[in-house]
Amino acid sequence: MDAVEEAQAAEGIPARERRASLRKWLLAAFLGLIATLLIGVAVLNSPIGHRFIADRIARLAPASGMRITVGRIEGSLYGKATLHDVTLSDPKGPFLRVPLAELDWRPFAWFSSGLDVRELTAHRGVLLRRPRLNPGDPKAPILPDFDIRIDKLVLDRFTIAPGVAGATARRVDLAAKVDVRQGRALILADGRFDSADKLHLLLDAAPAANRLRMELDYHAPKDGVLAALAGAQEDLRARVVGHGDWKGWTGALLVEQTSGQLAALKLGANNGLYSVLGLVHPDGFVSGLPKRLAGETVALGATGT
Repeated sequence: MDAVEEAQAAEGIPARERRASLRKWLLAAFLGLIATLLIGVAVLNSPIGHRFIADRIARLAPASGMRITVGRIEGSLYGKATLHDVTLSDPKGPFLRVPLAELDWRPFAWFSSGLDVRELTAHRGVLLRRPRLNPGDPKAPILPDFDIRIDKLVLDRFTIAPGVAGATARRVDLAAKVDVRQGRALILADGRFDSADKLHLLLDAAPAANRLRMELDYHAPKDGVLAALAGAQEDLRARVVGHGDWKGWTGALLVEQTSGQLAALKLGANNGLYSVLGLVHPDGFVSGLPKRLAGETVALGATGT
């Protein structure tokens, strides 16, 4: 081997060593990053991490004025957790207290498919008063711009405080399902308020699949929660029935009270264009000048998207 070859060989050894050292350094850095992330995940799922998350929730400040505080979190932040002493407040103070809520969700699904809640059960909540949130942007969309999946939403043994819906306390039990994703909006709710109030609601809309179903059965005795919230002095019964699909759906809304019919409306939907046509008898729900202007019967006709 001549002098030139010996010099090139001598230079090649350090170059190979530098490349090997660089690979080891990159591997160590990658493993260190993974370890840091795992430690962070573990810390967040510890009591210290739970307290940190609860503090962050309390500091959220949406424009509506809503505030949420959580007293304590138990379980896993990445699956099943138990929330203690949850309080919802508006700018005037607390309006809802929930001593215990059980949450089963998939937080990492947020990055691929939006909000994914398998079950949320709130026990023994108390609605202290009606919330008064700041008004939102009237041009804002009704639905959020991310997918929502709530397989099971339960309000268990809730209480409406005296003065909110009548002079006495009221009990509420409600089970619901919400699925707004992949071009489909599905809302299903069944509730019982006190002993006789009942609510059944179904909305299933999927334009791409040409699907549209709407059902409502609302029964509210005059002394019940729903009638009190609506300001009714008589028994109320409201029903929505219909048939068809997204391209052409026809139905009707009938609202009755003890003294007679309150509203009879023909409903229509055609590729996202909705129509309402019929008669409303507002006596008992309006007074003063609005009552004199409305008279005994109001003819109503409207279309919109």
